[in-house]
Amino acid sequence: MKKVLHWLDNDLEEFLMLLLLAAISCVTMLQIIMRYCFSSALSWPEEFCRFCFVYTGALSAGYCMRRGLSLRVDLIVNFMPGPLKILIDYAGKLLTLFVYVVIFYNSFGLIATTTALSTAMQLPYKVVYAAFPLGMGLGIIRCVQDLISYTRKTFGKKEEEKAC
Repeated sequence: MKKVLHWLDNDLEEFLMLLLLAAISCVTMLQIIMRYCFSSALSWPEEFCRFCFVYTGALSAGYCMRRGLSLRVDLIVNFMPGPLKILIDYAGKLLTLFVYVVIFYNSFGLIATTTALSTAMQLPYKVVYAAFPLGMGLGIIRCVQDLISYTRKTFGKKEEEKAC
């Protein structure tokens, strides 16, 4: 059980995005084969790939937070003194968390009010829009983990230095 939880913590988003990108590749190849070998294009592959791409994009929020791949412009921050740099890092992490929470909260309203079906697959758009609370929920979890890790790393050093 411990190995499963460790795997989920480290690789969940990456695994899901890999599956979705593999599905996009396979379905696109199927569409190419159907169109050029059998002269009979399918109606649903483009829509399916678009929906998979939406899920991949939403899941990337948690993945990027987990791997520390968030966009930053730190040219000026690197020239600031240590305490100010730490304050700006915290502010950036808290701002990211705030944005994820806002998107997470508002996505439920979007899902609740949507009644439309997709054109080709007749899939309710609620299923597509569910990517946002899923992705932002994972992003929130990863942001909290990042804040805890950063706090331990930043303030744990000072306590170790005082002990010596």
